[in-house]
Amino acid sequence: MKKFFYTLLLLTVFLFANAQQPPQLVRNKHGVAQLMVDGKPYVMLAGELMNSTSSTLESMAPVWQRMKNLNLNTLLLSVSWEQLEPEEGKYDFSIVDGLIGEARQHDLKLVFLWFGSWKNGSSGYAPHWVLRDTKRFPRMKNKEGENRPYLSILSEELMKADARAYTALMNRIKEIDRNGQTVIMCQIENEVGLLGDTRDRSVQAENQFRQQVPADLIKHLQKNEKRILPEIINEWKANGKKTNGSWLELFGNGCNHLADEMFMSWHYARFINHVATEGKKAYNIPMFVNAWIIFPHEPTPGLYPSGGPNSRMLDVWQAAAPSVDFLAFDNYAEDYIAQCHLYNRNGNPIFVPEAVGLWMGDKESAPAKAFYTLSEFNALGFAPFGIDNAIYTENHPVGDAYRVLNNLLPLIVKEHGTGQMKGFMQQKDQNEVVSFKDYDIHMNYRYPYQGYGLVIRLADDEFLVAGNGADISFHSKIKSLPGVSYGTLQEGYFVDGEWKTTKYLGGDEAMQGIGGIKLPGVYLYEDANPNAVTIVRVKLIPTESGTYGEKNMVD
Repeated sequence: MKKFFYTLLLLTVFLFANAQQPPQLVRNKHGVAQLMVDGKPYVMLAGELMNSTSSTLESMAPVWQRMKNLNLNTLLLSVSWEQLEPEEGKYDFSIVDGLIGEARQHDLKLVFLWFGSWKNGSSGYAPHWVLRDTKRFPRMKNKEGENRPYLSILSEELMKADARAYTALMNRIKEIDRNGQTVIMCQIENEVGLLGDTRDRSVQAENQFRQQVPADLIKHLQKNEKRILPEIINEWKANGKKTNGSWLELFGNGCNHLADEMFMSWHYARFINHVATEGKKAYNIPMFVNAWIIFPHEPTPGLYPSGGPNSRMLDVWQAAAPSVDFLAFDNYAEDYIAQCHLYNRNGNPIFVPEAVGLWMGDKESAPAKAFYTLSEFNALGFAPFGIDNAIYTENHPVGDAYRVLNNLLPLIVKEHGTGQMKGFMQQKDQNEVVSFKDYDIHMNYRYPYQGYGLVIRLADDEFLVAGNGADISFHSKIKSLPGVSYGTLQEGYFVDGEWKTTKYLGGDEAMQGIGGIKLPGVYLYEDANPNAVTIVRVKLIPTESGTYGEKNMVD
């Protein structure tokens, strides 16, 4: 008997030790959050499908191979509450099972987007049995007392029902996918927030708005005062820095309806935090929310979804939703880079689940934004929206960009947080300078399409440059060695971690070997094209003076 129990104990220890950890976020030694899948850092070279594509396996059938041809490793796709729970308490997992099975066959990872109580502010994906019962599941109201097409964030019944359905989904994923790790993250709801007004005007909301600001939020402001958005802190101070009082008494509405939006943010975040908390009890994988960003031409809450996880409300969401791992943002802004910086604070990892506004006429910016986001912000991933649109043929430049990025991913994740990796991306007709401690790297954009790329420092005087559409020159900042000579220029790629040279660059393809790097290395500028994404290794030789003095031929 003792031998039996001893054997059982050893077996239990063995199984526990070899049980796969579910996908999780872990910060590396430099403090950068990395998504760990199968125990290794994973970067999402992703695309988000249009909203209805994943609603049937028939609709998905032609999509899978197209995505593989574009070199994606991850798909973002919706799972709707109305399909999952068509009758209360009765779940249909057939679409979930089918999507996971097909993704495995095509060696793709999935991020499920839970379209539950809200999608883009409205409630179009909630089940019929929820929407028809307006007493049990009330709507938000306008000033005239009229129902708006948005389920109430203050409904306990709605919060519990949404959480039950989401938990059922997470249980199913764990049941069929824990060992496969096909589903690596989940987004809860989609671009939540109230449109058409700064806040809910229902009787319940009016009563709640006049009550005390939650003590947890006040404690968060006190503890993190130096890192909270100045707009919030300054208004709190201007109103006496009170620790007791209503939303209006503590924050006022003088600063673009701040009290209204903070009220809405707190309640949206608490609702979604409950959903995330319950879901994680079932299967603890990374969970996030996504924001409809604030555009300069729509600066007022209600023109954008008031109370959503936008950059203005990031601090409120972090206080109210600790079970939510990070705030993502759908970045369709003209000033893409500025929006990334707005979310790159308070330890919030960068992930762009939607970008590239096809409806805005933007059809080809995905390669540049992918390179820049992953290299400059150590991002978890990047995804153009509508990746299944006919625009994205297998010849679209994003496929070539993802092919090169996939080749560089081991090096990219190794450099997360080291400061030895920089991104660059052309903004209109402006040239650009990327700086290291002892080198300035000039990017000159002379091509008939947007230039972009990344630079990784491999050694003191050795760099890897990858991208397209830029002429690149190095400038020494060392006073005793102000010149730069180019020792070797090699075009190539990595095979199992080892560099393979496909071309030694010089002459007309490399500024005569003394002026810098051409991405791509072509004879004539008109020979270049958006698909010619290139990787080049360069070894520099600092000298007392350069061939062209302080300027290189490329400049």
